[in-house]
Formats: sequence, C-alpha cells, structure tokens
Amino acid sequence: MNDILKNTIYNQDLKKALMNIDLSKLKKQSILITGGLGLICSTIVDLLIVANTTLDLCIDIFVADINEEFYKRRYGSYLIKYLKYNALESLNFDDDFDYIIHGAGLASPDLYINAPVETMLSNFIGVLNLLNYAKEKGTKRMLYISSSEVYGNTMNGDSFDEDAFGIVGINTVRSSYCEAKRASEVLCRSFTSEFGLETVIVRPGHVFGPTASPNDKRVSSVFAYQAARGETLELKSTGLQKRSYCYSIDCAVAILIALLNGKSGESYNIGHDEVTTIRQMAEIIAAAANVVLRVKEPTEEELKSFNPMSNSVLNNEKIKKIGYSDTFTVEEGLLHTVRILKELYYS
Repeated sequence: MNDILKNTIYNQDLKKALMNIDLSKLKKQSILITGGLGLICSTIVDLLIVANTTLDLCIDIFVADINEEFYKRRYGSYLIKYLKYNALESLNFDDDFDYIIHGAGLASPDLYINAPVETMLSNFIGVLNLLNYAKEKGTKRMLYISSSEVYGNTMNGDSFDEDAFGIVGINTVRSSYCEAKRASEVLCRSFTSEFGLETVIVRPGHVFGPTASPNDKRVSSVFAYQAARGETLELKSTGLQKRSYCYSIDCAVAILIALLNGKSGESYNIGHDEVTTIRQMAEIIAAAANVVLRVKEPTEEELKSFNPMSNSVLNNEKIKKIGYSDTFTVEEGLLHTVRILKELYYS
C-alpha cells in the first residue's frame, strides 16, 4: 500500500489546512481517536501527524481501531500508538487521555440494511463505554462524531440548523443508523448534565476524500474510485438531492476546532458553504477523470439503502462562529480526491 501522507497533493492540502487552525492547546497533550482508520478519523490522524512534524506540537496520538494489520500498513512507520478496539465490546485501555474523538461504529449504507442490530449497538454501546471511561479517567473533553442523518427528512428546502429536525421513518431498519446517532447524542448531553463531563457533538454532512476505503459504499466514494480507474459512472437516481458535501480535510479541521473551541453540551454542523446536488458531485468527479456519466434506474435492493433525505443541506454558521472556514471548495476537494486516488492506486 502506498503511503498517502507522502502523496504531494494530499500532503500539501494538509499543510494548507493547518494554516486555518490553532492547535497550540494540544501541545504535549494525549488524544485518542477511535475509528482512526476510517474516512474522517484517519484524516484527523494525518493532520495531527503533519502538525507534529511541522509545528513541533508533540501530541501523543492514539489510534483505536479493529484492524491491526491495516494499521501497520497505514501508520507503521509513524510515531503514534495503536489500541485494539471494537465498538461492540467492552474497553480494555490502560492509558489516560486528555482528549477523545469518537468516530468508530458501522457507517456504511449497506450495513444499515444487512446488519441493523450491529449498526445500532456499535454506535450506542460504543459511545456509552467511552463516556464512562472518560468520566472515570478525568478526560478533559470527548467529542462525538454524529451525522447529518439525525435531522431526518423535510419537505421544505431550508437548510438545517442545529435545532431544526425533520421526520425519521422508524418503520424501516435503515433508520437503525440515524436512531442510534440520535440516542447517542442525547447520551452525551446526559453525561454532561448529570456528571459534568465535557462533551461536544459534531454532525458532518456528506464527507468525501481519498482516505475512504475502496469498499466504502457511499456514492461519492464509489464514484471517486471508479473515476480514478477510468470507469463509467452510473447515477442511480435523478441526482437532484441536495447535500452539504465536505472534503475530508476540511471536515478534520472542523472537528478539531469543535473539540478545542466548541461549547460543552453543544452540537455543530459540518459542511461546506456550498450546496451541491448528487448529480453535480457526480459531474465534477466524471470531469476530473474524463469519464462518462450515465443515469440508470436503481434496483429494488439498492433503493432500500438510499438515504431518504431529499434535502440534507446544513447551516454551518454556528461552527464558523468558533473559528472554522472552508479551506477548499467542493470542486477542489473532489478533483484532488480523484487525482490522489489515481496516483496512489492506478498509476
């Protein structure tokens, strides 16, 4: 496996993003990142590694994840620590951490349908175990990565602010994901209210980037890999659904800003300023690799895993007030994602 941190485009993007965040509060602090090999959290790890190298912050980075072999391939040559972690199991950590970022849990649309029990439990039990651990160990602050899917569906075209919610259809097992995320958010706030534990919640929109697994079933990830391979893209809908897409590096910056500057017990939306439809996202990716984009009817099985939200546009004013701003446009992020994947895997 090629080292993505040595990819010129990716490394330059990380350094550019670091100019938009003050990480001095993390100097000589320890931070645990669960799900540290996933799309979002591996980008956070990468950003912190580059920060340690370029800013001499001496942050003690712990990556907690289920896949030790992949960790060795991804981070074996870097000065960070690995902890075996399964969000469905009890914790077995000996270390104390100043900060915790929790991003582990099943988060793939096909699993919401095929493994709804594990989807719910990994998202809720995992949060409960970490909250108890943080309370017992005196962790300064824990950040929980939730999802824009907690907002449900709405018939109007307004963007969601942090206090506005639509409808979630609980008569379908696909709701296993968003209902677990909703319950986990309330649990975080409950620990803050009852025990005084500092917690912050972030709700990313639709995140894309070169740190996505080749097996990631999210449409932006599937399209990015297909385009990098030079394959035709097939859009299984009209593509008119509105999304707040966000480049994984901007998402990582936003999460760290919320961790350090956010108000305890509060939630913050994460998404670019721009509103992008699924079709526009697909067209940008197709153009980036000069491949064909076709529209095709979805199968009945594919329809079951689709996000039911026709509009999931997020109002990001709240996180901007605590210091966040986009480093990249959606188009820049998508173009860079395709180019990085092509260089890493298909050149």
